Amino acid sequence: MAAFRLPIYTAPPLHSKYVEERPGYLQMSFASIRTTTVRYIGWCKGVYVFLKNGIMDTVQFGKDAYVYLKNPPQDFLPKMGVITASGLAGLVSARKGSRFKKIAYPLGLTTLGATVCYPAQSVMIAKVGRSDEPPPQTVHVLKHSVPLPKELTFETKTKSEPTSGATQFIPGPELMDHGQSHPEDRDMYSTRG
Repeated sequence: MAAFRLPIYTAPPLHSKYVEERPGYLQMSFASIRTTTVRYIGWCKGVYVFLKNGIMDTVQFGKDAYVYLKNPPQDFLPKMGVITASGLAGLVSARKGSRFKKIAYPLGLTTLGATVCYPAQSVMIAKVGRSDEPPPQTVHVLKHSVPLPKELTFETKTKSEPTSGATQFIPGPELMDHGQSHPEDRDMYSTRG
């Protein structure tokens, strides 16, 4: 009976040389088509996501504006009148000026009108635009304390003892769970603070 010799037990040749495979014309053509297609599909996905998010944001803004304008606050129309009048005054004052004046005057006077009508929100936007701090509970304008509307404030509770106007965050009960499924299991979990 002849013994079969498997090639894994034979010694490799002494003078082996690595030759890198050169792709053929057909393989190169498919590779170029594939890379072009992947780039085009990625671009299409990016455009689709951008348009989808833009349309959804526009629709949500329209819904929010409709709800707000359906039942506006009492002082909304006079404030909008002041802002519109200041913008029109900017248009009139820059009608014979340069292109820069035609843009800067209406925009600047409209911003000034909005700042006069909504001082607390203007200060809050200016402070948030400059730093990464959360908006304050109270904005000081002309040495008077102006409370912010409820939708613009964070939910915080003050300490029972006064500490120079500082506030302390007290988490809700859903944040105090620590992972236990039953309150009687509280001693089984670490409650480091």
